[in-house]
Amino acid sequence: MNIVIKKMVLHHLDVDSNNVETVDLNIKIEVITTYVKDLITDILENPNKRTFKFKDGNTQVKSTLPQLISNHIDIDDILLNNAKRLLDKEISTNKKMNLKTKVQRGSLIHIYFNENGNDNILICKVEHDEIINEKTFEINKGLNTKKKVFKAFLIYMKTTSRQEEIYLNDKNNSKYWWDGFLELEQLKTDDENTEKSLDKIVSMITGTARKDDFKLDSTILRNHVIGYYRNNENFNFTELYDSVFKNYSPHNMDFPITKITSKINGLKNDDDFDKQFTIIPSKIGKKRKNSIKIAPGLLLSIEDYVKNLDKILKPYSEAGVNGITIISDVAYNYIKDVKRDN
Repeated sequence: MNIVIKKMVLHHLDVDSNNVETVDLNIKIEVITTYVKDLITDILENPNKRTFKFKDGNTQVKSTLPQLISNHIDIDDILLNNAKRLLDKEISTNKKMNLKTKVQRGSLIHIYFNENGNDNILICKVEHDEIINEKTFEINKGLNTKKKVFKAFLIYMKTTSRQEEIYLNDKNNSKYWWDGFLELEQLKTDDENTEKSLDKIVSMITGTARKDDFKLDSTILRNHVIGYYRNNENFNFTELYDSVFKNYSPHNMDFPITKITSKINGLKNDDDFDKQFTIIPSKIGKKRKNSIKIAPGLLLSIEDYVKNLDKILKPYSEAGVNGITIISDVAYNYIKDVKRDN
């Protein structure tokens, strides 16, 4: 990946003192250049993006982009106004939040860079970390070079060979960032994203593991997926992949988990749904139900996400007889009462 940085401007934002500080990058230009190139690479390679477009009209941040590329004579003042705009949004957001939850202190970076011959712009809010100075033992705040926590706006500028594309990385899906500061609109709704992503993921599980011998693993894996959607407010593709698929241990050793994980991982390049969005619980409905055929006329119905399903349903095989063991006090008492009545 050939990255050439054309312009970068850094501002520290302090919500508590309502202050924006412009940082002189020439003091440690080599250090900050390495940091920025690593940051750009992290964002370009991160699959957890969401597509956006600018709102209609000559909005503030949008109007500064051509000026950044042309290196307008007043560009430093122009980008300072962007930083002040973000600080204003953060201060107003803090007033609406409870005392325990505050906007994380950080810095705003404007970066104009060229990647493989194409112009791009990255506007990134990088959060600060607290560290204890090993000599003075004082608490210092600054940019973490190892773990970069950020909100990122990435725009591929329009050329004769490509359309303008806008992506955001933001694990928290902060509205003050994309709506208030950047004045963007989501291209795909949360409803669409929830429904389409769940449809594709569940279909890949059931479509790849069609054999009756795989029904238990398929049901448990599907249940884990539904559980992720039920237990999380925001969807993050990498988190879903890591928590549900990456370390799944099948009951049936022939279950095609490697093939399934490979297909799921390929979805990070699927344009039908974003890889970060707010999950809409009402859109989980039609995929939450599942059933296993036990015998002719007998189905085990799963109505919704079941916690610890893999501990409730277990494979049974003894003396040539195969089946499912259901670990449940309710089921046990029901069967015991039925046998007593008979």
